[in-house]
Amino acid sequence: MSDIIIKELGKGINLHIIPDKKFKTVYISYCFHRDLDEDYTYNALIPAVLKRGCKGYEDQKKIGAFLEEQYGALFDVGVQKRGERQILRFTMDLVNEAYTAKDGLLAQSFYFLNRIINKPLLENSAFREDYVSQEKENLKNKIQALINDKIQYSIERCIQEMCKDEKYSRFVLGSVEDLESLASERLYKVYQDMIVSSPLDIFVVGDVDVEKVSFLIKNSLDLDRAQTKVIPETIIKRVGVKQREVVESMDVAQAKLNIGFRTNTSVRENEYFPLVVYASILGGGPHSKLFINVRERSSLAYYAFARLEKYKGLMLIGSGIDQKHYQKALDIIMEQVKDMEKANISDQEFTAAINAITTSLKGAKDEPEQLVSYYLGNAVTGANFTLDDFIEKIQQVKLEDVVEVSKRVKVDTVYLLSPKEGNSLNG
Repeated sequence: MSDIIIKELGKGINLHIIPDKKFKTVYISYCFHRDLDEDYTYNALIPAVLKRGCKGYEDQKKIGAFLEEQYGALFDVGVQKRGERQILRFTMDLVNEAYTAKDGLLAQSFYFLNRIINKPLLENSAFREDYVSQEKENLKNKIQALINDKIQYSIERCIQEMCKDEKYSRFVLGSVEDLESLASERLYKVYQDMIVSSPLDIFVVGDVDVEKVSFLIKNSLDLDRAQTKVIPETIIKRVGVKQREVVESMDVAQAKLNIGFRTNTSVRENEYFPLVVYASILGGGPHSKLFINVRERSSLAYYAFARLEKYKGLMLIGSGIDQKHYQKALDIIMEQVKDMEKANISDQEFTAAINAITTSLKGAKDEPEQLVSYYLGNAVTGANFTLDDFIEKIQQVKLEDVVEVSKRVKVDTVYLLSPKEGNSLNG
């Protein structure tokens, strides 16, 4: 794989090109950065409204016909949370024109994305009301559907409790309350602010000519931009915090025990690499302490994992348990965490974690979407490690580095989603 090539296009726009001959398609992603502020529900709605149609491609039928002409190109939009910012994404995945009898596929795709982003359908100086009301309903359904996925719901609730007074507590898709009072005029103003002032990272992955891509983007993207906003850095609390417990009852068959930790470690610090290994040893897969000791040996959990929220300096442990085993499960989970501090880590656990992380990172090199996700992470944090650099850093981690970083990891919030009859923690 060639190294990533980054070009500043001016006005807060950065172009990231990952030229790689192994890909038969070209993957394009326009990523607008927004602060996770009080407009977060508006931000979440904008991509969906824009996806509905634009000048020249006024509805889904016309968009579908265009994509069909492009040999079945894929087009999608989305919103992601990266620390205390939202990323509004507009993506296309198209066959490389070298494998077709048609020239100009790439140019057409950039032209199309520019129109979707920059030429929305308006009425009375705002977005089309029917598109807005339909997408509000769709977004509301998506927000409410979170409760149907009890694992994700319990993780989200743990984060909300843990980060109560922080922007990070806001759900990436917004809130139903905000949607109900959302005004179309305000929505259009927030969109205009995005166009004029949001930092924009454009990613292109595939067997492409770097100069040609730069030329096509400069010629297709007619954003009228002023001074780009500086998005505030995500606040990482560096504290030894007082542990709190939160119990929520719901009609669930299986209790969900989630534990939120502050890692007191930023992604830009050297200690971040041992932290990645730490999380993998603790709960990163079948090789991990949580899997082997909590799930397999003790049969106290249906699942048990640990994952980092790297942009916010958090770690979350998630597990599905029987309510009556709450205290026992919590004790044995915390025992695994203490074992890390005591250096009770076998060579086998350490090596398996390094191998698992390396395999996962190498796998990302074969997936354009994962490549974009990784390098978007660099754009968000200001880090500049290539994937190969990252793999090298992981392989240089020593066991004592992992033990050292384990001392930074502090419990913050224990959250239990329990079946309705089990309101007491001792169940």
